[in-house]
Amino acid sequence: MFGFGRPKQQLVGPGQLGAIAFMPGSIFDLILASVFINLLALAMPITLLQVYDRIIPNSAEGTLILLITGVGAALLLEALLRLGRSYVSGWMGARFEHLAGSAAMERLMTVSIIDYDRHGAGAHLERYNALSTLKEFYAGQAILVACDLPFAVVYLSAIAFLASHLVIVPIVVIILFGISAWWLGRKLRTSLSARLSADDRRFSFIMEVLGGIHTVKGLAMEEQMVRRYERLQETCAEAEYNVALNSASAQSTGALFSQVVLFGVVGYGATFVIDGALTVGGLAACTMLSGRSMQPMQKAVGIWTRLQSIQLARERLSDLFGMRVEKMPGLPDLPQVRGDIELQNVTFSYGKNKDGEDLAPLFENVNLHINAGETVGISGGNASGKTSLLYIIMGVLGPTGGAVRIDGNDIGEFAPSSIRRQASYLPQEGILFNGSILENITMFRDEKTDDAMDISKILGLDTVVAHMPQGYDTKVGDGASDKLPRDFRQRIAIARALVDKPRVLLFDEANTAMDGAGDATLKFLMEKLKGRVTLILVTPRPSMLSIADRIYDIKGTDVIERGSEPPPPPLPASDSADTGTDAIAGAGA
Repeated sequence: MFGFGRPKQQLVGPGQLGAIAFMPGSIFDLILASVFINLLALAMPITLLQVYDRIIPNSAEGTLILLITGVGAALLLEALLRLGRSYVSGWMGARFEHLAGSAAMERLMTVSIIDYDRHGAGAHLERYNALSTLKEFYAGQAILVACDLPFAVVYLSAIAFLASHLVIVPIVVIILFGISAWWLGRKLRTSLSARLSADDRRFSFIMEVLGGIHTVKGLAMEEQMVRRYERLQETCAEAEYNVALNSASAQSTGALFSQVVLFGVVGYGATFVIDGALTVGGLAACTMLSGRSMQPMQKAVGIWTRLQSIQLARERLSDLFGMRVEKMPGLPDLPQVRGDIELQNVTFSYGKNKDGEDLAPLFENVNLHINAGETVGISGGNASGKTSLLYIIMGVLGPTGGAVRIDGNDIGEFAPSSIRRQASYLPQEGILFNGSILENITMFRDEKTDDAMDISKILGLDTVVAHMPQGYDTKVGDGASDKLPRDFRQRIAIARALVDKPRVLLFDEANTAMDGAGDATLKFLMEKLKGRVTLILVTPRPSMLSIADRIYDIKGTDVIERGSEPPPPPLPASDSADTGTDAIAGAGA
């Protein structure tokens, strides 16, 4: 009815957010309702004028009944129009939140992992939450204010018609009110920016601590973490105080000027009545009209103060939608592959650090060819780039130079999801999602249940699950997985990676969290898969590397096959060497 089920819109930036909130005819409905609401608002001032100047002096009871009936009908119609306007505005807000939220989540899921890792999870969460701030703005509130503002001129013109120079009072008050609102709005923007920055740091810290709560407790760091959080919370509290103070100042200023305009009109208008230039009914009507003229201005000032947070929210969404996506949408799927992998002059760098300085290349002109069905071992020291190399092969990281080909196809020309369905990654530590054990293995795809059962049996999961009251329906994730042994969680993650029967398997020290029996089972599985899939093993364990047909070492920025390095040059003859030999020989004598 309201466009929730329409084809998904490709959102490339916050400039298109307004298009998402738009519903055919909705803007026209809001404008039309606002026009009639403001016209009906003239009923009360006109009624006061008639009651004081004509009905009361002439005791016209019949006219009074007729007038009250008409005003009652006008007030009822105004209430219905306001209700209808709120209904349309509410649906616009709901539509915006639904479609924009889905687009933001899609962007987060397709963003380059390098851009994602430059900021903490708390920053991404705050960017996503910025949509809630923008919802009211794109629900038509700004349009309503824009429709109401011209009627402030209508109300002022009515005052000028009734009392000529009396209109000067509300005009002066409105001008002073606008200047005050502009100044307070700038102060509010500064305080809002400081609060958002403080909240980013606080949320990132909370997520880090909660994610590593077992480590914190194991190292008795609770007191230290609490003290750090208190310092962050103190900064947030100070920033929140400034925001609350500036917001309250803006509201108080609006209330103050509303009282000032009424007092000014009554006080100055009384002199008109005394001089006979204005009737009592006219003064009552002017008083109400002056209050009406302030209402659009107060709404405009309210939008202006909220606009400060809206602009910051738009900037945050600009950061979210400004992150690079892995690949442009619309790329074709990678055809079914055999598993032949080739890296041609691949160079890779993580770009720039947070200070904007260029980082040294992690890999430079790497050439590597792995035949389909071959098993290859990769070895290297800590932070040598082993995981990054696997990410490059599966397309999570794009090379800054050269090409990665699978079966001769450049993976940069295909949809990333189609590559990863055929090249599965076995991580060092498995992450479980909120759901059952079976749902974690099948990734919520019922058609994969039979394959999941077969793989679970090979990995020995069925033996462990058999002792659980709910079996494969046991809930994990959302904190429940912390109660499971790491070995068991890792087996679930491995089963999940194998359920799609990939042609390429990337093993990233996936046996690190497993006990001896689990390690032996995993090695047995890798041996069974050898020759059937292209298997790339990143592991420091010689027992697992023994499966490999070839072993490569990461040295510097290159990947070199073990045993293919040229022998080191012979040591040059020196007097010190001869002296050492003679000394050993002498000792032997």
